[in-house]
Amino acid sequence: MLEQKRELVQQHIKTHTERSEEDVAAVNTLNSFLYAEGKINTDFSSNDKWPNHDGTLEFVPDPDLDRRPKQCFYVQIKGTKNYTPKDGAIKYLLPNLAFPAFICNEVTRDPGLLFVVLNPKERGKRRVFWRYMSVQFLNSIDFSKSSCTITFSPESEILDTDESVNAFCRALDHIADHHAYINTLRTDDYTVENVIRLIKDCDEQIEEYLINFSLQKQTRDKLSMRLLTRMNDLSAAALLLNRLKQTAGATSIRLAWEQALLDRNTKYLSDFYQGMQLVNLHIPEEGQSERLMLKYYDFLWSIREFLQRDYDLSVLKELEKFPLRINTLDQEYYAMAAATVQQSDDAKSSWSNVRYYVQKQEPFYVEGKRYYEVTLQLTGIYATKYNRVTVYTRERITTYYSVQIKYINTFLTLWDVTSPIKVVTQWKVSIDPRCLNRLAAILKMPAKLSSNYGEYRELMDFLTKTGLSLLDLIDLKEINFSELLDKVYEKTNTHIFREIITRLHDDYRRETAKPGGNVIRYLLLHLREETLEAVYPVYHNNTWAACPELLLSKKCAPFDKSPFISNLVGSKTNALGLTSVLTRAVGRERCHKAWPYLYLKQQIVRTGELYFPAGTEAFPQRVAEYNESLDEWEQNQGYEIRKNKDGLYYIDAYEKSTLSILKRLLSVSQCKNNGQEAFNAYFLRENEASFTDPLKVKAVKNAFVQSRLLLIYGAAGTGKTTLMNYLSDLMSTKNKLFLAKTHTALQNLKRRINNPGAGAVFSSIDRFARQREQPDYDIIFVDECSTIDNRTMELFLQKIKPDTFLVLAGDIYQIEAIEFGNWFFYAKDIIQTDGAMVELLDTWRTKDATLKDLWSEVRNRRTFITEKLVINGPFSEDLGENVFTQLAEDEVVLCLNYDGKFGLNNMNNYFQSANPNNPAYIWQEWRYKVGDPVLFNETRRFPSLYNNLKGRIAAIQKEADRILFTMDVERFLTENDCRNEEIEFVQSTPTGTRIRFSVYAYEDSKTEDNEELRKKTVVPFQLAYAISIHKAQGLEYDAVKIIIPSSNAEKITHGIFYTAITRAKKILKLYWSSETMQAVIAGFSEQRATPRSLEYIKQELGV
Repeated sequence: MLEQKRELVQQHIKTHTERSEEDVAAVNTLNSFLYAEGKINTDFSSNDKWPNHDGTLEFVPDPDLDRRPKQCFYVQIKGTKNYTPKDGAIKYLLPNLAFPAFICNEVTRDPGLLFVVLNPKERGKRRVFWRYMSVQFLNSIDFSKSSCTITFSPESEILDTDESVNAFCRALDHIADHHAYINTLRTDDYTVENVIRLIKDCDEQIEEYLINFSLQKQTRDKLSMRLLTRMNDLSAAALLLNRLKQTAGATSIRLAWEQALLDRNTKYLSDFYQGMQLVNLHIPEEGQSERLMLKYYDFLWSIREFLQRDYDLSVLKELEKFPLRINTLDQEYYAMAAATVQQSDDAKSSWSNVRYYVQKQEPFYVEGKRYYEVTLQLTGIYATKYNRVTVYTRERITTYYSVQIKYINTFLTLWDVTSPIKVVTQWKVSIDPRCLNRLAAILKMPAKLSSNYGEYRELMDFLTKTGLSLLDLIDLKEINFSELLDKVYEKTNTHIFREIITRLHDDYRRETAKPGGNVIRYLLLHLREETLEAVYPVYHNNTWAACPELLLSKKCAPFDKSPFISNLVGSKTNALGLTSVLTRAVGRERCHKAWPYLYLKQQIVRTGELYFPAGTEAFPQRVAEYNESLDEWEQNQGYEIRKNKDGLYYIDAYEKSTLSILKRLLSVSQCKNNGQEAFNAYFLRENEASFTDPLKVKAVKNAFVQSRLLLIYGAAGTGKTTLMNYLSDLMSTKNKLFLAKTHTALQNLKRRINNPGAGAVFSSIDRFARQREQPDYDIIFVDECSTIDNRTMELFLQKIKPDTFLVLAGDIYQIEAIEFGNWFFYAKDIIQTDGAMVELLDTWRTKDATLKDLWSEVRNRRTFITEKLVINGPFSEDLGENVFTQLAEDEVVLCLNYDGKFGLNNMNNYFQSANPNNPAYIWQEWRYKVGDPVLFNETRRFPSLYNNLKGRIAAIQKEADRILFTMDVERFLTENDCRNEEIEFVQSTPTGTRIRFSVYAYEDSKTEDNEELRKKTVVPFQLAYAISIHKAQGLEYDAVKIIIPSSNAEKITHGIFYTAITRAKKILKLYWSSETMQAVIAGFSEQRATPRSLEYIKQELGV
């Protein structure tokens, strides 16, 4: 904000301006220089038409699309022959300060530009320089003097060329996006009248954008980009107005921000303002502005409500014109959910015993009222993503921490099926005392806090009422920290955690820079048991010695040094979705410095490429600053950004890992094996009757003759696993290892490999890569290679001996690795040795010609996917009651994710409710019926009931403190197996085993100090009427139903879609709207174009 004194500024403001001959000539020169085909419209005067300035300049970014100006600028134009060149720069003495004073004093949203024309009357010697009157520049002027010297850098010169003028236009565009009038106000300007005037000014322009949106051919992203330019001022103004409502005294943005934090009903103002500050660091890329706008729409809705209620100020009247694009089905569902919420009586609700994290919170709007659809995740190290529940409420949950909810169990009828729905009427912060005690232990201040303590209840009540995080609390500057803490503890008998909070404030608030500070600050936003356990050192020799004041694992050091590029141990903190959380914890400056790395990483994740052109003109300089900030360890880890011979940028580690894997595979592929050709021929003669596919015969014939490597590529259902089975038989005398990324794929391998051999081992590739000591294997089979990331593959290759045979199978068109994994994609073009690679083409999974035709069209991203879906099946219909119609005995319902009204968890509830034959047993927040199909989750309690094991509930018995499940599981267990895991063996069945086990009620008083009992409070399975697409990879069913709601359209990648539709052997049905179908298919053409990186990789490898 401006820091200049008003009286000093105002003494320079004049009623007229003296014009020299050079000034008059400069105006004519500038008019001729600034021709930009309609992008710049000037209204300059060479006489004394306007006091203190020389006219205006309107900037129009794209006059062919819209001739209305994006930004108007006040202008002063000076001509001179008196200047001093120095080191490539130009020094100029501005003879009076009238124009800077005018910009300082003027209450306007329009920024100022100073132009200086050198030698304006001398043809061939004219040069034009410019300077933006930014807050930083205005604050640098000494207004106690009558003039100031300005230095113009070479970059601030405008040449008389199209290229230079276009660069100037880009700079104007940047200023228009980032200029905020709020920054030009001094503290003494923060009056209710001034702030309301600013709000009306913002509202006028926002209203104009929204009204004209429907009249112009604009995209929603373009509209969002324009709206964002006004939201920085609007967010700050609303923040200030909230503060001014409570006090008439002097205020500041910082004080207003802290004031808003102290009430959960105004906390959104702080979040909105802080989010806008992050946006202002970088202009969103094309297609990203609308994502921000969809988030900020809720904030705008709240600001409108606040201004109407407290100031009778009607603003944002046209907000509903912003296209949220809610489809008909969603609107109908939301209307029913809203009605259910409205009819719910808080008096009939009850508090949950368990705690939840807010996984996702989406607002929706019905008849002028706002509601929220909230996905809650059960807390604790024994809970999984399947322990989630979707609830509806009018209450915005404003905390990062775990909560308890007060809710009502009621019902909603959808597609003639009445299903349970939970309505939340209240919520409260409820951090597990274990988390607070573990945090205290990390600070070396052991505590034994319990939920029974009065100070625990007071602290939770304070965090609930304010919406503050502990990080917000310790960072308070303007509001007295100690006085606030006194209020929390004034009625408590103990002060155990007060000392801890005080220590955090003294040592780890934002201004301090102690070792471990970034770790502690992140933990204060993310007080989750699994995160705290991961950073705590298990053994004494694992302690971080350089951080003696804290008890942290030494593996925390990389994150503490560079939180945006290094993961915190045990967490995926550098995932792109956590950037805003990290920024809040460690500061915008660190995010700004790491921006080149984050930008390139985002491009890599989006495209699969390695090499990219500079993102902006400033990119090279930003890269240099980023690289300079890295220490030796970070450089050795490959975090440095490099530039190749063609000027394309890449992250060192990503290129190194790709080249390392491919070099090793190249080496293995070039090892001959004398005698193998004859042996293969003998095997084929002996087993001739077994082979039906000529391609597989050819693959076996050439296997391991010229190479110790065999890459198997193939579409879904082409028999990749069948070929692996043939190769296993071929190498029947060898010591074998079978690996896969997921448990589903591993179980599929076990079923499909007929004779693995007596010593064969089946394991996950992650477990193999983590083990220090490995037995020697003659041949290793790895399935579903497209899902294996580069880091895991590098570790795997480091563990195997040089003479090991490798069989690597997968489909590059199916689901890709969650982390960076491009090696299998590029290996297909890099490995050229005869017999080292086979691509299977014929689909054996189905005999249905229309299915095969569709799969081929989708796999190859051809033109007529829509036609194949509509005409051949038809395979598509709107999501509705037909989804409950059984298509085959062996059928599955596939969903992309677990959250939301049409996510996996809710779809399971709908299907369960559609089966009325058995009564429902309610346990905590979940319902179970006899006959429910289930899948077991990974659990520490029952190792024998592995992840994805299928089962069905045979009987349920509910008691006061526990629920007993009798289950038929598809695994053969012995009585001894069961006894070791506290499972009751009931009997063997034709397909597995009938077992019985108990799940106990969760109570803080009983479970806080009883780890074994706590482990038994988590239900170890999920309903499986529907399963995720990821879990279905490698499986096949007679009939497949795929649910794709509109909210998932952009998340359905080509690989995910292709994987889903190729699970069907006979019948395929997709439940989605026409608009969703169009959006999904259109996205396929944008994903992974012809890779530019392949040629560079080949050059590096010399192939």
